[in-house]
Amino acid sequence: MCSSDLLGDGFERAIADLRYGGIAINTWTGIVFATPILSWGAFPGATLGDVKSGIGVVHNTLLLDRVERSIMRGPFRPFPRSVSFGPGRFSVLPKPPWFVDSRTNTAVAEGLTRWHMAHHVPGLVATLAKAMRS
Repeated sequence: MCSSDLLGDGFERAIADLRYGGIAINTWTGIVFATPILSWGAFPGATLGDVKSGIGVVHNTLLLDRVERSIMRGPFRPFPRSVSFGPGRFSVLPKPPWFVDSRTNTAVAEGLTRWHMAHHVPGLVATLAKAMRS
């Protein structure tokens, strides 16, 4: 079930009113930064005299013009509580690797870095297997 289904149109309007370049809903904002296709940085319109949420953006590998913000949404509850027999959302990872008590966070971070460098599919499969054991 989507958070907008639970909270209604007011929730979506509140998100639209936020003046930040990277927004994460039910997930860590670092994932927005770590996803190169998304833009990361400031909401447009800031100046050196009034910086607000920052100045400039990085990433945006699709090179879209005039991006205001990137929004990433995650499930409200992590696995296994996210699995339901109704209209729920499934979370792929048992525990996100950025959680401090994840047992495999270092190996997963190294594997994802190697994937971004070489796109070696067997290495990615091994990394995802480690992520599932976190």
